[in-house]
Amino acid sequence: MLPPFVLKILKFLITRTRFLLAGIGLIILLGVLFESIIGNNNLQIVSNIAAQLGLVKPDNETDADLNNSKIGKLIDGRPVVIIDPGHGGSDGGTVAGGALEKELNLEVANLVGKKLTKAQVNVKFTRGSDLKVNLSERSKLANEYPGALFVSIHHNASTVPEAHGIEIYYAQSKPNSVMFSQRQYFKLGKNDSFSDHRGKLLAGHVQYLLCSMTGAKDRGIRDSRLAMTRWVSCPSILIECGFLSNAKECSNLINSAYREKLSAGIAAGVLKYLKMVDADPYYGTSIKANKSAQIAKLQSENSGL
Repeated sequence: MLPPFVLKILKFLITRTRFLLAGIGLIILLGVLFESIIGNNNLQIVSNIAAQLGLVKPDNETDADLNNSKIGKLIDGRPVVIIDPGHGGSDGGTVAGGALEKELNLEVANLVGKKLTKAQVNVKFTRGSDLKVNLSERSKLANEYPGALFVSIHHNASTVPEAHGIEIYYAQSKPNSVMFSQRQYFKLGKNDSFSDHRGKLLAGHVQYLLCSMTGAKDRGIRDSRLAMTRWVSCPSILIECGFLSNAKECSNLINSAYREKLSAGIAAGVLKYLKMVDADPYYGTSIKANKSAQIAKLQSENSGL
């Protein structure tokens, strides 16, 4: 446990943006110093300090066991899907043919939400009206539900008028802080290997059913470092429903009957993914425990017997 005066100094540094790097550096320095004093592992020390500062949960304050909190589910057993209507407020997004992307995003999102709610899915929105919500606020909401799915809805545009079709983005590579959150969620040891393909699989299910139900051109799924997929720890995708810059496709996108097809395809893809997860909570992941580390731990625990 750190002395109270040290905790106060660290909290002050971390809550001041310009001192953030200094605060992080101080934490690491303390970890190194404490290792020479008490002989513990640096990572464990830094983790304990971070827990005292409220940056991560301490080991004795974990979420429910994975069996009681499957991927995409809360403790009550209902799947959770966060729907993100792109843009909003002063950020109108793409404008073409008299259509505002921000409005179409919200309309499609609401339709998807209604369909998922009927299927007993717990739906949450990053915005429910014409409001501008920062990207950081959207990702923060998503990261409050590590067992959820995150679906961001957008409409596309191109300088090439002929461009048309549907494409979905996911992020295979994520920042270390997001990866750390994922490892915490699966309760992995520091030496366990972990690979995550959940976003890619979610994108694949939604893309297939979305194109099947609308008849739109399948432009495929793409790995991209977009904020709304990269900075979210749960399986996350960004859907480009079609090109407003294409006159023919724009006429479809502003048609209410076509939006019903869009929303039906998105909802069906999400439900297909949730069905796969229900059968296998680790669907889309590859986890390999470090057996040598486990053996060493057992040997250490039994050395005094």
